[in-house]
Amino acid sequence: MVNDLINIFIPHIILILTIIVQLVLGILKPYSLTFKYKDINIRISNIVTVIGIIGATAGTLYSQGDYAGFNYSIIVTSDVKALSILVLICGLVSVFLNTNLLRGNRQGCYKYHVLVLTALLGGICALGANDFLTLFISLECMSFALYFLIAFPKGYPSKEAGFKYLITNAVSVAFFLFGVSYILGLTSSLNFTEITQIFESERCSIIYAIASIMIFIGLGMKLALFPFANWIIDVYAGSESSVLNLLSTVPKIVVTGVLIRLLSGVMGFNTEINAVILILGLITALWANIYAIKENNVKKLLACSSAANAAYMIIILAVFSSFAASAAVFYLICYVFMNMGAFAYVNMIEPECKLLTLDKLSQTDSKLNAAAFALCCLGLAGLPATSGFIGKIFLLYSLLQSGLILLPIVLLLLILFTIGLYFYIKLARGIIKTKQTAIHHHYKILNSFSRPVLLLMALITVIIGILPFNLLARCILLFQ
Repeated sequence: MVNDLINIFIPHIILILTIIVQLVLGILKPYSLTFKYKDINIRISNIVTVIGIIGATAGTLYSQGDYAGFNYSIIVTSDVKALSILVLICGLVSVFLNTNLLRGNRQGCYKYHVLVLTALLGGICALGANDFLTLFISLECMSFALYFLIAFPKGYPSKEAGFKYLITNAVSVAFFLFGVSYILGLTSSLNFTEITQIFESERCSIIYAIASIMIFIGLGMKLALFPFANWIIDVYAGSESSVLNLLSTVPKIVVTGVLIRLLSGVMGFNTEINAVILILGLITALWANIYAIKENNVKKLLACSSAANAAYMIIILAVFSSFAASAAVFYLICYVFMNMGAFAYVNMIEPECKLLTLDKLSQTDSKLNAAAFALCCLGLAGLPATSGFIGKIFLLYSLLQSGLILLPIVLLLLILFTIGLYFYIKLARGIIKTKQTAIHHHYKILNSFSRPVLLLMALITVIIGILPFNLLARCILLFQ
């Protein structure tokens, strides 16, 4: 038991302790200082969370690789550690982007950080889960925190967005549990290792195929797959940018990691699930790219981008292999950094533009900021010299590695990439086609961390695009 706690739960314990500290500070917050030094609570809560996340990241790196504990209900492998670190990085970036949100709710800053840390805790627990009970509890821990984070800003739009996300995830849970109940009935087990061993030695029935499809649909809703992507667009439109930075990355990382685990074992013994994944992925990508062509709202455009990129990763998992899993993780890493850069820029200009449309996108006094945002958008489009280009090439190559029979799928993806190129260029043009507007000095101070985040994400996008080989090799080694 002690070894399990040391080798598995070091990052989890650090996050839990950080949550407890935030709760205590929330109770003992210095009201007298709140009015004299208005931002003291925000700074204290931010510093505590940053220390906690850095500590959890160090604990993840320290954790022993390829370790299973608590009767194989929790495991630690190299891919789990890599994706857990990526989740923690997303949480850390969200902390640096939260100034706009917390200045409107200074008294609630500790509650906000408790929710962020809870979402991260649920995410890394789900990545290491090796049975359906642990997975379900972890996913719901993450989802419940996200409900309240979406609704955290003041005003009706955020409350509506939070409620819509709650309804979507309630349906997702229904599908997921429906499929799990069938698996439990067939195997009398919830443990992934035991279920895999049973289906390796037995012929799979139609009930197993139905159960696998239901589980995938339940998880796919968290990725904004069609037809639930339309709800996600409304959620993005009503959410604050720092929350969207978390919402558009952490669930994708977690669900992609979980699907890789399930498709390599529990759900990997029938061809029906592969067909469903492929069809839903293609429909989602087509719908998102076509919907974005006529859209003018920046957050809705980024929601379409989120759905389309999730679909690309899902399509590659339809032809599951270790190489395909490596391609999906590499693309996920590239997407996460480009996406965080885009939302960092939105975070910079959001206080000046409550309804952010393309014609208001150039509210910056820095050509460097504009160039960095355009670079992130062009990276998401998959233009050369960016990480997005390498990611898309790797996806197509891994499909062709599975056989020439998939050549039509490759051609379809090339068409979808071309359609998506239009609305990404529309985003990039929006920042340069009008005269740039100077931002007030107070506004610059308010967003002091957004610019470094934007520039760092743009730099990472270029570095991976020019020198991708080390990261490619590491992603391939994760699944060897």
